[in-house]
This record gives sequence, structure tokens and C-alpha cells, in this order.
Amino acid sequence: MLVLCPTYFEASHVRRLLRPHGLRPHVIGVGGSCEPRLRAIAATHRGSHRAVLVGIAGGLRPQATVGAAYHAERVIDEFGTTHVPNGSAAGPRLPLLCARDVVVGEAARESAAARSGAAMVDMECGPFARVASQAGWRWTVVRGISDDAAVELPPEVMRWLRPDGRLHVLNLVTDLLRKPRLCPAVRSMHRHASAAMRSAARLLEESLA
Repeated sequence: MLVLCPTYFEASHVRRLLRPHGLRPHVIGVGGSCEPRLRAIAATHRGSHRAVLVGIAGGLRPQATVGAAYHAERVIDEFGTTHVPNGSAAGPRLPLLCARDVVVGEAARESAAARSGAAMVDMECGPFARVASQAGWRWTVVRGISDDAAVELPPEVMRWLRPDGRLHVLNLVTDLLRKPRLCPAVRSMHRHASAAMRSAARLLEESLA
């Protein structure tokens, strides 16, 4: 079984869960930069492997509750193509949109939901769905909801992540020094992201049972 996470933060929340099963998470990177890493993994794991993309997502509709986790009912990629997971998944499901950029603001979330029919949004499910289908994997996506229109991400959030999924400490510290008002937002973001990943880990655990 392949367990894939965009960031090291997300991987840290599932590593302990996977260890008794002899598994470890693969960190694939953030947004479109994840595709080369996914293709490299697929080159050595062709065939009917189980593959799960696990991480956090934003909520686009009220049914995507902050702190809860869901399987992707379907994936609408960044080109508007729909992909349906073919792996087994027990638990709540919602449609998931892949965006090229972070979706911030109530108007942007409403527009993305209306355009796609999705209830959740991330930046990696599109490349993952394409690569997984081409590799012949039995794939699913598990996403914990870390933010919505009421619990917004700071617009600077992507500056704090490196493309490979590591924290960009220098950018984070620089922004906090220049804009101390971001400190409460960063604490809130970490708290909600951690709660979302705990829920995602529990849903993943059900898949391992």
C-alpha cells in the first residue's frame, strides 16, 4: 500500500499510524510540483497497488466541516476532468476539486464550488488521480478540512511552504516579523490543520483495518 502526503507536516501525522503495518508515507510536494515525484514513484510501483493520498483540504460548502475528514467521492482536476476513485473506502465522501492556487475568501470559495460542484479543494488530487489511473493503482483520497470561509488561511500561506513539502522557515519568520498581526492566524492555522490531520489519520486507519 502506498500512502502519499503533500507535506512533511501531513506525513508526520500518519507516520506513527503506519509503522506497525510496515509502511511509511511518501512526501510528494505541494501543488503542481508533486507530479514529477508521483511519476517517479509510479515508475517503480506499477500495477494494482493500493494508493491513498492523505492530507488537508479547504472547505467550499457547509457540509465540509472544519476538523472533519472525508474520502473524495470524485476528483475534478485542474483541467475540469472528473476522475472517480477505484479503491475501497468506507466513510463519508464529498467531491474534491484540484485548484492551481490556494482558494482564499468567501467569494472565491463560492465561485469554485459553483463552477465545479465540489465541496472540498486541494492542490494535488488532480496530478495524483492522473498518475494513479495511468499506473493502474487502486486509489483513494482522504482529506481533513482545515479551513473554510469562516476559518480562513492567511493569503501568505504558500510562501511558508517549499515546493518539496518542507516548511520555508525563513519566509515564515520574515513575514511574522514584518506583520505581527499574522501570529494569531498562524496559531489558528496550525491548530485547525492538526485537528484536520488527526481526523484524516483516523479515516486512513479504517482503510488499514
